[in-house]
This record gives sequence, C-alpha cells and structure tokens, in this order.
Amino acid sequence: MGELPVKETLLENTPLFAGLSDAQCAVIADRMVEVNYRPGDLICQHCQPSTALYVIKSGWVRLMTEQFAVLANVGPGSLLGEADVILGRDYTITAEASGAVTLLALRSAELADIIAQDPQIGRQLRVLVGASEDQERVRHLRKLGLFAGLNSEQLREVAGYLRPERFAAGQTIHRRGTPGTALYLIDSGQVSVQALGQPVAALGPGEFFGETAMLTAEPHTADIVALTDVIAWSLARTDFEALVLRFPSLALNLSRALGQRLRQSIERSVTAAAAAPVRAGRMAPTIQPRQEPAPAPISGAVTGLNRAANAVTTWFGAASTGAKLRLVALILLLIWFLGVVAPSVIISLLSSSGARNNAMNSVVGGGFRERAVLIAMAADLPIQTTPTWTPWPTETPIPTPTFTPTATPTRTPTPTATFTPSPTPIPPTPTPPPTPTPVRVVVQPAPMAAAAAQPTATPKPSVQFKLAEMRRLGPCENRGKHHIFIKVVDAAGNPVNGVTLIQSPAGQPGNVVDKMVSGSKGPGLAEFTMWKGAQYAVYVSADGANPASTDIAQPMHSGFTDEQICSDGQGGNTLFHNSFSVIFQKTF
Repeated sequence: MGELPVKETLLENTPLFAGLSDAQCAVIADRMVEVNYRPGDLICQHCQPSTALYVIKSGWVRLMTEQFAVLANVGPGSLLGEADVILGRDYTITAEASGAVTLLALRSAELADIIAQDPQIGRQLRVLVGASEDQERVRHLRKLGLFAGLNSEQLREVAGYLRPERFAAGQTIHRRGTPGTALYLIDSGQVSVQALGQPVAALGPGEFFGETAMLTAEPHTADIVALTDVIAWSLARTDFEALVLRFPSLALNLSRALGQRLRQSIERSVTAAAAAPVRAGRMAPTIQPRQEPAPAPISGAVTGLNRAANAVTTWFGAASTGAKLRLVALILLLIWFLGVVAPSVIISLLSSSGARNNAMNSVVGGGFRERAVLIAMAADLPIQTTPTWTPWPTETPIPTPTFTPTATPTRTPTPTATFTPSPTPIPPTPTPPPTPTPVRVVVQPAPMAAAAAQPTATPKPSVQFKLAEMRRLGPCENRGKHHIFIKVVDAAGNPVNGVTLIQSPAGQPGNVVDKMVSGSKGPGLAEFTMWKGAQYAVYVSADGANPASTDIAQPMHSGFTDEQICSDGQGGNTLFHNSFSVIFQKTF
C-alpha cells in the first residue's frame, strides 16, 4: 500500500492525468503494475497492437522509427503509447530500453474497465489526448508553406482532413502512370522525383508532391521514391476541394509554390543547356582570289567587267537560300522592266534617227564583249543634235471692260399713325360665400365584452429529428478511421448548425460519453470517436444529456475486420477501424 501514494504522485505530475481528481488518479494508480526491462529490450513496437500505456518511473527509453532510427530519449515521468491505447489504434512508435528501466503499466483491458465504470475519465482522457495530438499536428502544419496564413483554429480544422503516413527508405510511394487521388505534404525525411529512372529533383520537409495528378485527375507523370524514412500527411482530392472553398488562401499558396517550382525547373534547364559541350563546326575554307594576268591596256574595261562578274558569282554561291530567292525575284522584276518598259521608251526616243537606231540595234544584238567595248567608248562618239521646231508665241487678247450698272435707291414712305382704342373696364363678379359641407358623425359601437380568441399555434411533431441514415462506411470510403460522422439537415436537406448531439453507450441514453454541437466540423457536421470493444448510440438533446423528441442511432461499433485494396493501391479498413455515417433530419 505504501507504493500507491508514489504512483498517485507520479500520475498527478504527468500532464495526461493532471486534470483528473485525486480519487480518479487513485483508481488508475490502483490498476497500474510495475514492470522492469533490461537494456535493449523492446517495450512497444511500431504497427503492433497497443496493449498498455506506460509511465517511466526510473531509467531512460529510446524512441525510434519503424527502421529503428533514434528520434529522442525520454526519462522519468514521460508517457509511452498513451494516445494509441486511449484511441484504440496500433502503436505509432517503437520504444527500447536504453538501460535498466522501471515502468508503471496500465493494460488496455484495465483502462477499458475503468472507463466503463466512470465514463467521465474516458471523456477527459480523450479530450486531453485529442488536445495534445491537435497541438502536435498544428505545430507540424505550421512548418508547411501550403498552410501559411492560417491561424491555430483553422489549422486544427485542416488537421482533421489530413492522414499521417510513413514510408521506409527506398520505398516507392507512387509510380508513373498510376492514378493520383491525394496530395502529400512532407513532415520529415526526403523523397526523390524520378523520370525514366533518373532523379530530377529532391524534396524535403515542408514541400509537397502529387499535386499535378490530384488537380488534373490525370495519372502521375513521375516516380516518387523515399530517400530516407519519410513521415508525410496525405490530403484526398475531395478534402482538398472542400478546404479550398473554406480557405481560399490555400489555392493562392499552392499557385505560388507551383510558380516557384516552375521557375526552378526552367533555371535548371537553362543551366544544363549552358553547361552542355557544344560541337565545334568545321571552318569554311578561305576563298583566295584567283590571280589574273595583267590585262592589256586596250581590254581593261572588259577585264574589269569579267572580274566583277566573277565576284558576283562567288557572292551568289555563298549566299543563303532566302537571299538567293530574294535576288531571283529582284532579277525577274528587272527583266520585266528592261524587257517591256525600257524597249518602248528607247524606241520612242530613237524613232527619229535611223543611224541611232542602227547603232542601238548593234549594241543590243552584239555579244557581251562587244557591248562592253561600246559602253566604254560611248563617251568619245560624236552625237548630232536633231533640231526641234518651236512655234511662234500667240498674242494674248486684251480683255474688254464690262460696264456695271449702279442701283438707284427707292424712296421709303413714312408710316401713318393708327389709333388704338382703350378697353372698356368690366366690373368684377362677386364671389359667393362657401356653402358649409355637412359632416357625418359615425358612432363607434361599444367594445365587445370578450376579446376574440387567439389562433392556436401549430403543434410540433412528436419526433422533431428523425433518423434519415445510419450507414457503415465501406473500407475504401473510410480509410482506416474509427468515427461516427454526423450531419444535421432540415426538411429541404440544407445543413443545420447549433444542434446538441450526444454520444452514449448503446441502450443507455442519458449516460453521456461525449457531446458536440452540429457545425463544429463544418456546415451541419459533427463527429465522435469509437473505441475498440464498445457499442455506441447518438441522438439529439435539449438539456445536454437526455434525448429530446429524436430518433436514436444505435448500435454502432468498430468491431469489423473486412479489408479491401482500393483503386489507388492502398489498403482500406484495418482491424477495429470502421466508421458510420449518421444523418438526422429536422421535421419542423
């Protein structure tokens, strides 16, 4: 008996049990047993059924991941596995004795018996565990840039949509071509983004992946492989859409992150292109001008033209295809001008001189060399000017002046004054005095002795909240949760907030396990947790305890063992992880 006060003192100094009364701590301490472990002994292991929670009395314990990577060392007064036992789930951590360790153990069956005898202990422990888990989730979510700008209350609401997942080093999280249904946010560890087996990027804590497939409903475009042990939060597409409608800043944060990721991808591409070796092209040979023999003085003009023609030919051969096409078009235009316009002009100018015609014909008809000689000697040939007859100027006649007549003024007669008679005054007509209008006096009847009876209000129906649905969720619909999801709607199906909902043991209305108001988890929504091995009922209450004109949804429990592989390749329910959907409809 002397050990019991020590246990109580240890429990009272533990945050989980600090909110319990002395009597409640004494009940729990009485059920705890002392166990000893040697160095290296496993106390609890990840993914194994949670059989007990522990309080360290003396010694130190290592907390490790599934792959035995050390996360922390904890000492006296610390708790192990408390959330897993209270929430009825497998252990989420591995604990190993660093040295000789003495623990106080509370078995799951003992805790369930204590809660059955005093549900208040269960409610308080669940609230404390939920609060600590919420605080831990909020702390982790604050590290993620996607949720920047959300306050603690909003982050707690977001945390309700997230599902923690763990991946071992080397594990492929998803493959290219598989459907994408969720967004993953990395809490710890690193992953590699691989395309065709080659790594293209590495992502770490605070970053996310799977967003493209989730947003477009298209298959994944790359493989994601865990480089280290990874803890991530998964967010389903439907939950993400609901959160974006409620918190539009999520869409803005996501677009910013995607824009930054696109910019980094472009920078990597530019850097890779700049670093790639460039194959040197073969240099074109230098064109050496052909040495020509010195021309004779008499053929200097012809030689110069030949040299110019050779230069033009060389330039034309080295020009690009586009330049050649443009030059051909220009030559065709010049041919049209010289072949059509120029001959007509030349013929009209030289029609008066037969000698000039003969000379021109010889120039046009001669060969290239003869034309060049004539052009070079053109300046020395005498040109006779043909006289042109100019007519004598014609005398310009002098204009004859025209007489303009002057208008004679006409005499304007003087107006004669006209006599206007004054109007004869008319005496005013006297206004008769107004005749008084008779007024009818209506005598009000005497008030009735008895007032008319007020209409009777329409009575409310006997069942004001009827049970519209009580359905167990399928494995792929539930995804390992163990809750009762409740929605309250009106007669038209619209959500109703502010309705008090009670969770009690099945068949025991008034024995409150938990209570919540509709609207706490979204429009018209509320939810309760189901514990392993218990059966529950939910109903509407007016006084916060007893049913009030309501149907009762019961019994509900999580004791189902069905499993299913879902379309995304992940598992559905696990043992004792089942949920129910309950809808109450307001009838008035």
